Amino acid sequence: MPQTFQIPYGERRLSLRLEAGIIEPPASEPARDETAAIQFALDHPTGSAPLASVMKPGETVAILVNDITRLARSDLFLPPIVDTLNRAGIPDANIFIMFALGTHRAQTGKEQRSIVGEEISRRIRMYDHDGNDDANLVLVGTTSFGNLVEVNRRVMQADRIVLTGEIIFHKIAGYSGGRKSLIPGVAGNRTTTFNHRMVLDPRCRAGVLEGNPSHEDLLEGCRMVAPDFMLNVVLNPKGELLYVAAGHFEEAHREGCRAAERLLRTRLQWPYDVVIASAGGAPLDIDLRQAHKGMENACAALRPGGSLYYYAACGDGCGSPVLDEYLRIYGGEAEMEQALRANFRVGGHKALWLARLGRMYDVHLVTELDPQIVGRCGFKAVSPQEHENRLQELLERRASARVGVMPHAGITVPGFDT
Repeated sequence: MPQTFQIPYGERRLSLRLEAGIIEPPASEPARDETAAIQFALDHPTGSAPLASVMKPGETVAILVNDITRLARSDLFLPPIVDTLNRAGIPDANIFIMFALGTHRAQTGKEQRSIVGEEISRRIRMYDHDGNDDANLVLVGTTSFGNLVEVNRRVMQADRIVLTGEIIFHKIAGYSGGRKSLIPGVAGNRTTTFNHRMVLDPRCRAGVLEGNPSHEDLLEGCRMVAPDFMLNVVLNPKGELLYVAAGHFEEAHREGCRAAERLLRTRLQWPYDVVIASAGGAPLDIDLRQAHKGMENACAALRPGGSLYYYAACGDGCGSPVLDEYLRIYGGEAEMEQALRANFRVGGHKALWLARLGRMYDVHLVTELDPQIVGRCGFKAVSPQEHENRLQELLERRASARVGVMPHAGITVPGFDT
């Protein structure tokens, strides 16, 4: 029986009516009182004293916060964090927010305010991290993998460091959140590049921490800095709060990863012939660099050679000059991998992964991107104005296909029942 699906696309929704199965995380009851859940986690953390007890009156505190490319509900948890710090004797003037940009672009003031909310933006100083600014980086040590760990100087000069963010599956480091707010969030680009080079190691996989060299390298670097507290959230596709992980940056993060596995992993009986998917709308499809994450998840629900019909507005283009350069210069997956092995550059690995998906699957991308860029990924470009007609043509060619719809591919990770 045909049903209507609302497909996120940038800041809007596109309607589709068709007969298909739905692929989404298991239904879980969100927190009834989100603010109360945050406060309870701050007062009853894992592996740590409560946030208020960790701090001493008059200390300075750096709060690391996700940038505009992430959906973390920072505006939800920052007020309770700041108010708790105030009650512990730390005034607003002694607190600052450092946006964990990693290697991402700088943000506008409007974007910063939208992340933290109007109240916090008026009360607390805010800074964008710049991983290229050598004068504002501090070398804190070298990991056993040989990675020189350089971290934002302003953050290191604070008496206390609080990590925040969201936990979802991460293709390289296993899971986001925890140590990633610090490295690569506020690390030097040399540190980030060294760690990202590990993408070529098959042990770096989504949902895997044990034996994952990327995770272990990040964790070693984070231990050198030893941040004082962490608060991470697990959200459902609507952005509602499912779980709060708070406390020690390592112990609480592991608890949060276990929760993410339970709450976000989608169990399938068999693969689909056609998957119609969306990155999840803004900010998950802000650019190709970010939209790629959901594309990997959607393809994981496909049979080999199956068709992916993927919605990602990508209003900011590729999101990485290196990604754009690799797609323009290199002739395919083999050339890209050879170039990366010779001289790894962050962003080039995304081009490699995109080209690999283009080789393995029949990918149709509904997007604002330049069709030439889409074509260099090995995909077929579809304008949003034509999306319904082009999808109908695809489905007519695959009349007996098993079809699935994944509206929030950015946080939906399929796994098959064994």
